[in-house]
Amino acid sequence: MVSSGGSAVLGVVFWATAARLTTAENVGRASAEIAAMVLLANLSQLSFTTIFDRFLPVAGDRTFKFVTRAYAMCAVVAVVVGIVYVIAGFGHRYIPAPFGWKVLFVASVILWTIFVLQDSVLTGLRATRWVPVENITFSAAKIALLPVFLALTASCGVFLAWTVPVIVAIGAVNWYLFRKRIPTHQASNSSSENFPSGRELVSLAAGQYATGLVSTFSANIVALIVISRLGAAEEAYYYLPALISSGGVGVLLYNLVTSFLVEASTDPKELREHARVTIRAAIVVLVPSVTIGVAFAPLILRIFGPEYAIHGTTLLRMLLLSLPGYAVSAFYYSLAWLDRRVWWLATRELLSAGVYFVILLACIDHFGILAIGIASLALSLLLTVLFLPISIRRYRMMTRSIDPQRDAAAST
Repeated sequence: MVSSGGSAVLGVVFWATAARLTTAENVGRASAEIAAMVLLANLSQLSFTTIFDRFLPVAGDRTFKFVTRAYAMCAVVAVVVGIVYVIAGFGHRYIPAPFGWKVLFVASVILWTIFVLQDSVLTGLRATRWVPVENITFSAAKIALLPVFLALTASCGVFLAWTVPVIVAIGAVNWYLFRKRIPTHQASNSSSENFPSGRELVSLAAGQYATGLVSTFSANIVALIVISRLGAAEEAYYYLPALISSGGVGVLLYNLVTSFLVEASTDPKELREHARVTIRAAIVVLVPSVTIGVAFAPLILRIFGPEYAIHGTTLLRMLLLSLPGYAVSAFYYSLAWLDRRVWWLATRELLSAGVYFVILLACIDHFGILAIGIASLALSLLLTVLFLPISIRRYRMMTRSIDPQRDAAAST
């Protein structure tokens, strides 16, 4: 949470600086290129972010091989999807035409894939104290490099400032992981008897990948729809409210349920207590964040410039008001993962995405970027109606330990 909070604040500073130093069109193109890079990197992670959170605590002496093989597989996939994306011309509106820039884009997909995976390794190994050090340092470096790269190239400076610091972060974190943390974890947790079999791990990974595939497209392809249908300037006016809501408060909530998943996997005897602490912390984060954000939305966006406040205030308020429904959904997600009911999550995610995009595409030509807020509020209400009663019932049925077969049957 410290990492996410610090990164969110510095993220606001980064985009506010970019908005002041270059045009809305350049900000829009850069945000679309970054969204595409993140989209491809998320596809390349093969669901190992959640798998690390769930199973690294019980990997024992298999930890080193587990992490290195995951890195290798994900890097290969990142190369393939990055090259295919560029050759197919999907990013022709925002990836510069010269060959060197296209190579840089593919390399950035590989780097971002490992950058995100290593945070999950730190979390799964309960070394989260280093996560804020890494991410806050990375965010500060982006801000420091932004004026330099914008002076070199106004059209690509934002993307370069975002990408270059990742190289140093990957080197430093993985040196710590493979030289210190993983050997220590293997020495103190040699048993891996609770680690799933190869067949079960493949099934869980496939189910989670299906879930992640849908959620990744839902979260990242919106930026590509906006820039295609409404233009680069409207993309900038959408991207910054989305960054504040999903990239700020939303990430805090995600980190809470991730921590719950890791701690419940490590210490299953205290499952109910972990759930209680998580719920209380989520309320503490959510209520003041939404209240303050809705009340002061124009002032927050004015940091980026008056045009962002004019065009983005209503959207920011709508996105913030949709967060409670997504919080309910995230808590249900963690419970389902504990019960290893991953394929049901994929089905749920697919149906949710269908509802979201039907509403978005039906409204975007008439309401512009406010269609995103309308779709988010409608989906939030639907998620609350569907999953709040189930989550309450599952919480009341919690035993003192995790028994996937019995608990899954009770939850069903």
